[in-house]
Amino acid sequence: MAKKSTKWALKAPAHASVFNDTKVPVENVLGEIGKGHLIAFNILNIGRAKLAAAALGGCKQVTTLSIEYANTRQQFNLPIAKFGAIRYKLAEQAIKKKLLSEGVEHSKALLQAAEEYAVECAILKVVGSETLDYVVDEGVQIYGGYGFSADYPMDRAYRDSRINRIFEGTNEINRLLAVDMILKRAMKGKLDLMTPAMEVQKELMGIPDFGDVDDTLFASEKRTLASMKKALLMVAGSAVQKLMMTLAKEQEILINIANMAAEIFVSESIMLRTEKLVAHKGEAQCTSQLDMMRVYLNDAADHLNLQGKEAINSFAEGDEQRMLLLGLKRFTKTPPYNTKEARRRVAKALIDANAYCF
Repeated sequence: MAKKSTKWALKAPAHASVFNDTKVPVENVLGEIGKGHLIAFNILNIGRAKLAAAALGGCKQVTTLSIEYANTRQQFNLPIAKFGAIRYKLAEQAIKKKLLSEGVEHSKALLQAAEEYAVECAILKVVGSETLDYVVDEGVQIYGGYGFSADYPMDRAYRDSRINRIFEGTNEINRLLAVDMILKRAMKGKLDLMTPAMEVQKELMGIPDFGDVDDTLFASEKRTLASMKKALLMVAGSAVQKLMMTLAKEQEILINIANMAAEIFVSESIMLRTEKLVAHKGEAQCTSQLDMMRVYLNDAADHLNLQGKEAINSFAEGDEQRMLLLGLKRFTKTPPYNTKEARRRVAKALIDANAYCF
């Protein structure tokens, strides 16, 4: 039998409508008295990370169902998996998924960890839920009319996925939170944003340094990623300088910046994971992963350009606007890449395996 505690942390106020006058043992207190909201907020952060993991599992299952159906459903005496449009959908489903002790008391360590990665949790929640929505939507499309039938699995998957963009904080709130947390850390001196942003501003005024081109594996992707980060710093830094305290009211611009940050976060995560896989298995065993990484980076740069352009056009004009748009074009430029053939190779691997296999 557990020993009863003789120390009490607090007594519920008399006006409480539930658990009135209930005593709480000291050892049952989470965090600090009077700061329970911090626990609640960080539970949300943990929930967001878990939601992203659950969404990823759902994506894998839906992709496998889509592949199996595409291999068996025939049109014009051919499995629909043979058609380019269906292969594109299957490949895109896979590409979008390829997206995640100093003696401190255990409970405090958990709290600090949740706080430290709050921005990443918000991004993962947004990307995970929207990726699942994309995957199930394309799953319905692959099933055609049967996608709406309760006799087939896509009907339920399509409905069930929709709630993920709402709970654990709506995706709009999570986008705003991600930028807000980054800016607050910068204002508290925990994160230096303005120094690298000013360096990017100086670079815009100078002549590009092409230097010696490194053609080793991942070198091109790392250059693209570094330029994408400069694009974000340029847009976010300029918005902060121009709008100052009123930036908090410009939700459209904040969402543009959040979308740029999310694209970069996912792009770097994909690249690092692919780099680890190649180091472990060898390049020859990772051709599909390399294709998916390169397709994603190519598309991410285009998405970054669009979000950056919308933000710049919202707060800048005249010479400043022209300079920023030129800088954005420069920082989101990517080498030519045949994404059609890359997607076909990814789709072939999925169709041959008759399941999600990466």
